[in-house]
Amino acid sequence: MTNSSDLRYLMSLPKFDYFEPKTIDEACSLLSKYKDEARIIAGGTDLLVELRKREISPKYIINIKKIPNLDYVSYNKEGLAIGAVATLSDIENSGVVKKNFPLVAQAAHETGPLPIRHIGTMGGNLCNAMPSADTAPSLIGLEAKVKIQGPKGTRFTTVADFFVDSGKSALQNGEMLVEIQIPSLPLNTTGVFLKIPERSAMDVAVASVAAVITMDEAHSNIVEAKIVLGAVAPTPMRAHQAENIVKGKAVSEDLIEKAALAAAKEAKPRTRPDYKRELVRVLTNRAIREAVAVSLSDALGGG
Repeated sequence: MTNSSDLRYLMSLPKFDYFEPKTIDEACSLLSKYKDEARIIAGGTDLLVELRKREISPKYIINIKKIPNLDYVSYNKEGLAIGAVATLSDIENSGVVKKNFPLVAQAAHETGPLPIRHIGTMGGNLCNAMPSADTAPSLIGLEAKVKIQGPKGTRFTTVADFFVDSGKSALQNGEMLVEIQIPSLPLNTTGVFLKIPERSAMDVAVASVAAVITMDEAHSNIVEAKIVLGAVAPTPMRAHQAENIVKGKAVSEDLIEKAALAAAKEAKPRTRPDYKRELVRVLTNRAIREAVAVSLSDALGGG
């Protein structure tokens, strides 16, 4: 039975035709047929808000939640695989994720309040292709890929290349994201994700940084670094100059601050540039420090 509040909510949405495909091929066929007039829904945490605000008015909604075997979180020696409709809550609470990819669990945890994480998906967070997507910086830092299926078969692309522009992903007509793949981490690699949320919308980042750091055996020198900025450019972006500053260097306060300043200069915010660059500086400094501290703690048996 539909109660009055549910009915009012449904009546507030624009009219559309609704489909529940049972296979990936069926979903891709619908996407091919209806093209730009169709939108996929999995968790729907963003799509339903956009519909209610009349920001979008697709004629066709394709719900992929009923497609079997797309809600998995699996791990083997090659790495982690996450199905397109696995919820953020499933990911952050997965034992194998917390043990082997704590950064992924942390990023999932930061993606909105608990009710959102219970229904929202990592696949949806990526497919919205927003610069502020909370899962993107960590996945880019971990060199994750996405598996895409469409009329021409299956293809892969990096998460970094999946973001084309603000709100635009690399998905072509008839294609859908079906899996996120994260390779196993090199030895002595740790990561930290930090964000500053907008006061008016606590689940949306005004700036975010993921730092993925690989230390040497003595845990004194940084062998490799990936520093990824979110919400401060049209797409999530690597801070390559900041990375190069710390690579192969002994950890010091001065070194970390130089990298943080470089990251701030690399940021490309479209709004509030001075404010956002300062946030990047602070977050980068803190993220590198925390990643190094976690690595040392793990080496000493405290992780």
